Amino acid sequence: MTLQSRIWTELDFNADGKQEGYLCLPISTDESGGGFLPIPAISVKNGPGPSVLLQAGNHGDEFEGQIMLMKFARRIKAEEIAGQLLILPGINAPAVEAGRRTSPVDGANLNRVFPGLANGSPTSMIAHFLTTEMLPRVTHLLDFHSGGRSMEFMPSAHIFRPDDAARYAEGLHLLRTFAMPESLVMEGKTGHEQKLTAVCQSAGVLHMSTELGGGGGVSIPALRAAEKGLIRVLKDLGALKADWDVEPAPITTFYRRQNHRNNVFATGRGIFEPFFDLGEWVEPGQPACAIHFSETPWRAPEVLSFKEGGIVLAKRAIARVQIGDGLYIVGQPLNVDEMNPPSA
Repeated sequence: MTLQSRIWTELDFNADGKQEGYLCLPISTDESGGGFLPIPAISVKNGPGPSVLLQAGNHGDEFEGQIMLMKFARRIKAEEIAGQLLILPGINAPAVEAGRRTSPVDGANLNRVFPGLANGSPTSMIAHFLTTEMLPRVTHLLDFHSGGRSMEFMPSAHIFRPDDAARYAEGLHLLRTFAMPESLVMEGKTGHEQKLTAVCQSAGVLHMSTELGGGGGVSIPALRAAEKGLIRVLKDLGALKADWDVEPAPITTFYRRQNHRNNVFATGRGIFEPFFDLGEWVEPGQPACAIHFSETPWRAPEVLSFKEGGIVLAKRAIARVQIGDGLYIVGQPLNVDEMNPPSA
């Protein structure tokens, strides 16, 4: 199949039916001078209908989405859908196989190198492939993340708030249909231009992501909730024709995820003692945690405070910290007025 990207595949994304195979990421190393790294891919196509990209493994240490999409890909049949589902259960395959956030091949974070380069590093080539080959084929992208090894999140789904009123309303509907316990609206653009959300907005693709636990493990409640949410969304979009049982969407609570710069960060090297857990309410200026100095245990710990009040959406899962490590993320409830889309 002829592509703009240097990544190639024997899959024919234009053909009806169910296909399973690999995206082939060219690599040249001491052990493999002219080989490729395999990225598993599944295309399920059945006539006209919506086109949806289902993706997990952007970060290799986030496991709930990978499990969910592997299970779904094994189950789904072409005759059960309308349109096309493109399923990438482990898009950043080198990081997935290593169980790492970043790629062991080039040390890059896939969600910080968009839109990527055709002749860039391996991770940049993956970003370029998604930007040039996948996004033009789809109208929706469901991108499943978790907190990874270093962070624990309240199970949630989120969108990046667009300027367009109609698009914002679509995104809110998507969150209500997926219906995780919490739904987040992201605002502010810290590093946004390097992330998948930015290229999705440029391509006119409606993007929804998740945070399904973290800490390097698998959250059973988050995984089960996401599996139900995936079926609801695909049915709501008209992509899933099969009569699969699924519970009605429960109520989801909406929050605004604060600007990255207002998170709590470690200011020294030591041991992190959290004062609050996920889901607890905090006030601005309230002590959040302490950093204990194991090399000088007679020294008083440094106490850090929250910059903004709200609900604890995420906290660090690893006790050892150094300067700059993220410790807490706080979100604020969205009131009724804020739930209304902005004027067009």
